[in-house]
Amino acid sequence: MKAAIGSSIGRKIVGALLAIYLLTYGLTAAVVYTGVHRSLLDSAEGGLAQVADLKYQRLCNRMDELATDLTAWAQLEVMNDLVSGDVDRRIGTTLEALQRLYGLAGGIYAFDAGGALIADADGDDGAPPRGTRLPAAWTVTAHGVTFFDKHRNPLGGGDVVALAIPIFGSFAPDYRVGTLVIALPWTMVETLLSGVEPRTVLVRRPPHPAVLSSAADPDMDRESHITGRSVQRDGLLRSWQVVVSQPMSVVTRPLRRVALELALLGILLAAPIFAFVRWMGRRLTAPIMELTRAVRVIADTDQLDIQVPVTSQDELGFLARSFNRMTASLRNARAERDRSMRDLEHLNLTLEGKVADRTAELEAAVTAQRRLISDISHEIKSPLARLSMALGLARRQVEPQAPRHFDRMEQEIAAVAALASELLTLARLEGAAAGLQRAPVDLPDLLRAIIADAAYERPDRQRDLALVVAPDLPDGGVLPGNADLLRRAIENVIRNALFYTTAGVQVTVTLATPAANAPTGLSLTVADRGPGVSDDAIGQLFDPFYRADPARARDTGGTGIGLTICKRVVELHGGAVRATHNHPTGLVVEITLPAMPHTPQN
Repeated sequence: MKAAIGSSIGRKIVGALLAIYLLTYGLTAAVVYTGVHRSLLDSAEGGLAQVADLKYQRLCNRMDELATDLTAWAQLEVMNDLVSGDVDRRIGTTLEALQRLYGLAGGIYAFDAGGALIADADGDDGAPPRGTRLPAAWTVTAHGVTFFDKHRNPLGGGDVVALAIPIFGSFAPDYRVGTLVIALPWTMVETLLSGVEPRTVLVRRPPHPAVLSSAADPDMDRESHITGRSVQRDGLLRSWQVVVSQPMSVVTRPLRRVALELALLGILLAAPIFAFVRWMGRRLTAPIMELTRAVRVIADTDQLDIQVPVTSQDELGFLARSFNRMTASLRNARAERDRSMRDLEHLNLTLEGKVADRTAELEAAVTAQRRLISDISHEIKSPLARLSMALGLARRQVEPQAPRHFDRMEQEIAAVAALASELLTLARLEGAAAGLQRAPVDLPDLLRAIIADAAYERPDRQRDLALVVAPDLPDGGVLPGNADLLRRAIENVIRNALFYTTAGVQVTVTLATPAANAPTGLSLTVADRGPGVSDDAIGQLFDPFYRADPARARDTGGTGIGLTICKRVVELHGGAVRATHNHPTGLVVEITLPAMPHTPQN
C-alpha cells in the first residue's frame, strides 16, 4: 500500500487528505462516543442512587413509625402496673392487643425497673418465662428510643433489630418503672428492601463497617458494576447505607448501537469525500505531470528545446515559466560551453609546450642555485683547510705575541668553517622545511657575546656599539632555538651596520617585546646611520647576491649572502625579518622571533 501511494504526487495528495479525514472523523467519533458513555454512566449512577435513597427512606420511615408507636406505648397508664409486677396481667393483654393491631411480626417485651421480664406479646406459647433478666444487649441509658443494630435475639434466637425505651411512672415522671422493647425479625428488614433484590446491599458505615444484608448474586464478582449509594441522614438508621449496583454491560449496552451508527456514518461520508479528493488531486497535479514528462524527455534525449504549457497564474504556473526559462538558459549555456571547449582545446595545444619549457627553466635555475652555493662552500673550505695547516706549522716558530694571534686566527677560521657548513645546510634545506635541533637560548647573553666579538674585531668602534635590553622580557629573554644559527644571523646584521656607518656614529641594538598588535615573542632591532638604500631596493635586500648601490659594494667587505642567510635562519625559527628606513639616513633591520616557533612551510 505504501508503494502504491508513493508512486505519484496525486496519490500522495489523495492519501494525505483521506488520512486527514479519517483522523478528524475518528477523533470526532471518539469524542461523541466518550460523551455518550459518560452520559450513560452518570445517568445510571443517578438512577441507582435514587433507588438506593428510596429503599433507605423506606427503612427509615418504618423505624421512625415504630419509634413513635413505642414512645406512645411507654406512656400508657397500664405500664404503671410494672411496679406491682402486673399481677392482673393487664400489661401482657395490652401488648398482645397492640401486636395484633399493628401487625408486628416481632416480639414486645416489658421489663420492670430491676430488669425482670414482667410481660410480653407472645402469651403463653413460646414466651420466655417470667422473671427472665433484661439482656445486656438491650440495656437503655438514654431517655428516648434507642436502636439496636442487627444481632442475635437473646430471648428467642434468629437475627433481629430492636427498639427500646425506658418507662416512667405517670404518678412520678422522674421515677423509672421499667423498659419496653420491640424485637423485629431481620426478615422484616429484608422485606422492606423489596425482598433483597439482586445486587442490593445493606451495609453499616464506619467506624464499625459490615455488610448487613446482601443478595446472593454469583455474577457480581465476574464483571464490573456501577453502584448508587443512599445519602446519609440523621436518625435511628444513620449508621446504615443502602448500595444498589448494576452490571456495566447492562448500562453500556446502548453504546453498541451508537458505535455502529458512527461507523456507518463514517463509511457513508467517506465515499463522496474520496471521489472529490481524487478529482481535486488530478486537477492539482496535471501541471506537475506535464512538467515531469518534459523533464523525463530532456533526461532521456538531451533535448533542451521542449517548452511546458503555462495554464495558470499560481505557483504551478510560475514553476512552468521558470522551467521554460531554465531550458532556454541551458541551451545558451551549452552553446557557450561548446565554444569555450573549442577555445580551450586550441589553447591547450600551445599551453602544454609552454608549461614544459617553463618547468625545465625553473628546474635548471634551482639546480644552478644549489650548485652555486655548494661550490662556494667547497671553495671556502679548501683555503681554510690550507690556512689551518699553515698555522699549525707557524706555531712551531717562537715569537712572544704569536700564540695570542694564532689563537684568534684559529677562532676566525673556525667561524668561517662554521659559516661554510651552514651554507651547505641551507643548500640542503632549500625546497623543504626541516626541523632544527632546539635548546633554550638566552638571547640577551647571546647579544652581549656578539657585541663583545664585534668590539674585539673593531676596537675603534667599541664605543659606537650600544645594547638596550628591555627589563620586562618574557622568560628573561630565553626562547627555544639553535644558538649557532641565531648567532650567525645576528652577527651578519650587526657587522653590516658597522661596515656601513662611520667611526663615531652609534649603532643601537635593542631587544624588547613586539608591538601590542604583534604576536608574542621577542623583537630585535639593529639601527645604523649609514648611507641607507632606495625605496625600490629595500624590498630586495634579503635576496642572495643583491647589491643595491655602490654604498653596498664589495670593497666594504660584504659578501652579498649575509642578509639572505639571516632571513633563512629567522624563518626556520618561525620568525620574520624586515628592513625599514632610519630617517634621515641609515637602515633599521627588525627581527621578530616567536616564543613558540613553528616550522615554516616551503
